[in-house]
Amino acid sequence: MTDKAWPSLCILLLTYEDGARNTAEITLRSALDNIRYSGDIHVHIADDGSVPGHVDVLRAIAAGYDNVVTVGSTNANRHGYGASYNLASQVVHTAHEIILPLEDDWRLTRLLLLDNLVATLNGGYHIDCIRLGYLGFTQPLQGLVMHTPAGVMMRLDPFSAERHVAAGHPRLETRAFQRGVGPWLEDRPAGATEFEWCGRAAARVNVAWPMDIIQPIGDLFVHIGSHELGELQPG
Repeated sequence: MTDKAWPSLCILLLTYEDGARNTAEITLRSALDNIRYSGDIHVHIADDGSVPGHVDVLRAIAAGYDNVVTVGSTNANRHGYGASYNLASQVVHTAHEIILPLEDDWRLTRLLLLDNLVATLNGGYHIDCIRLGYLGFTQPLQGLVMHTPAGVMMRLDPFSAERHVAAGHPRLETRAFQRGVGPWLEDRPAGATEFEWCGRAAARVNVAWPMDIIQPIGDLFVHIGSHELGELQPG
């Protein structure tokens, strides 16, 4: 592909800083230090009403990278994870075909080469979401093993007993996939919001695990910080 043929990629950083976490800067820097992509990279900060100055710092960090073309931001003003995601999507979907949702407590530990992953999303393999976190499960989770430009992948069976075929971990998704799944629930804690989303039939179809890139325990993106916000009530 030529540079112009590569679809536009947006790193969608979902963040809320209450003054006690201080992980978002690590998340953003580790991503921009290690991601490599032949197309344009954009950053959008999806904030949910953080302490003053938080978004300004993140925007300045992203703008300091030569490989970042544009930096945007939205503020859901404490209406919760789902509202923040929905508001940001209204902006991101207007310009970007590939989205990398990234919550602000994950650190990218090594180089992440995106060209072959994006080629897989656009290559007719019936894969629209590629998980990049860990592969957790408490119920049977099966899938179809297949060859792709990004190596061997397992396309997860949407009829698996495990609820988390899709998960709110770092992942690559097409705009069409996100639109097909639809808006996230708003004004609910993040954990409950994700639990509802991953149970939708549309969120369970064409989701893949890159077997040649990540170990199931999750050795690419790792969790950081100890101040969890999954049950924090919006508002």
